[in-house]
Amino acid sequence: MTAAPSLDETIGHLMRLPKAGAGIGLHRMRWLLAPLLEGPFGARLNAMRVTGSNGKGSVSRLAAGIAMRLGCSTGLYTSPHLFRFQERIVVDDEPIGDDALRAAIDWLSDRQARYRAEHPDDGFGAFEAFTGLAMHHFAARRPDALVLEAGIGGRYDSVRAVSGTVVALTSIDYEHTDILGATLEQIAYDKADLCPDGGTLVVGALDAEVMRRLDAYAALRRITLIRYEDVGRIRAVRASADGGMQADLTLGDIELDGVSFALAGRHQAVNALVAAGLVREWLAATGRQVEPARFAEAFRAVVGAVRWPGRLQRIADDPPVFIDVGHTPDAIATTLQALPLIAGGRPVLLVTGVSYNKDADGIVSALLGAADEVVCTRAHHRGSDPSRIVAIVRRERPDLPRHEVPTIEQAMVLALDRARAAGMAVLVAGGLFLSIEAAEALRGGDPRALRFF
Repeated sequence: MTAAPSLDETIGHLMRLPKAGAGIGLHRMRWLLAPLLEGPFGARLNAMRVTGSNGKGSVSRLAAGIAMRLGCSTGLYTSPHLFRFQERIVVDDEPIGDDALRAAIDWLSDRQARYRAEHPDDGFGAFEAFTGLAMHHFAARRPDALVLEAGIGGRYDSVRAVSGTVVALTSIDYEHTDILGATLEQIAYDKADLCPDGGTLVVGALDAEVMRRLDAYAALRRITLIRYEDVGRIRAVRASADGGMQADLTLGDIELDGVSFALAGRHQAVNALVAAGLVREWLAATGRQVEPARFAEAFRAVVGAVRWPGRLQRIADDPPVFIDVGHTPDAIATTLQALPLIAGGRPVLLVTGVSYNKDADGIVSALLGAADEVVCTRAHHRGSDPSRIVAIVRRERPDLPRHEVPTIEQAMVLALDRARAAGMAVLVAGGLFLSIEAAEALRGGDPRALRFF
């Protein structure tokens, strides 16, 4: 008798599905979620949904934290996971347990089989399956609030099948142009379509020309557009004595001085205001009254505590080691702007490598602007040959001290030794796979055993 597959094997099978199913999958999502959304849970559901090119995860986590601090049980659905699949589906800071995940997978498998029997040529994609698992868990737990991060875009994303009148649009950058469009305007419109007609869209720091056009688009769809500057004002940002960040903010009419941030960089102050606007508008839409002073207290507490793995995250102190998973032009520029704030004036040793299907020239060239020394390497997952990275360094900054190392494990050993000897900070950047593999190696794990999607 063949043994039943383990939970890890079953998850691995789901992760091998195409990211998107056959064609546009909104009809599949409506069918899949119908039994979950037709009862009392669905009747009262008004999810907060978050889209954007960069900052989605931070805004989602901050919004969930604020809602919880205000006494609302909160479900959070994000992607991708970094170390374990269960990171994607969380209720009140508790990742989905193995038993609950098995129950959700059994439900999903039954629904998939029924659908295939009726429509054999129309199959589910991985994002659709993952969203189904999350919604099954949330329907069982019945949290007061849901925060759902879109996977790609907004117009056809699987979370569009979940009702919600308030949406956050964090940022716009060139990404997935084969799906979302070739211009920033097209990408903005695709993401903005996650917001229903007559809904509310809270937006982050967008290009002024894109914002001008989005204004008109929102007006045509009767969407109330709220800029992060309408939520609050960033008066000052500075490094704190403990190596973190502090900011002086105005939130509504309340001045908040010396607000500590667990997430570093001015962009995280913008993200925090987007999250605050999202929760504030959701409270109003669901008839919940919260005094401004209490809301401000919740905001201060949450931004000082919430960490989001991989976002300019400090993972070691001696020497200081930071990892960043950004790989778009805007994400890299934002990282480099924030780095001096937290590196404490130390020179920077860059550990970098790029996936074989990414723009290595653009990514590495941008990162080299922050480097005083560079270690060129590769991730086990989809990593380009380090010689490709070395060639870019030689061309762009021929005098920069450089090293070529075949694996991320060896690269981290070399980087730590060099940084300790020279009083440097280490930045591991170039993409998600490289950065998370570096963190896994640093904590003694096997980067090759990680499963990404």
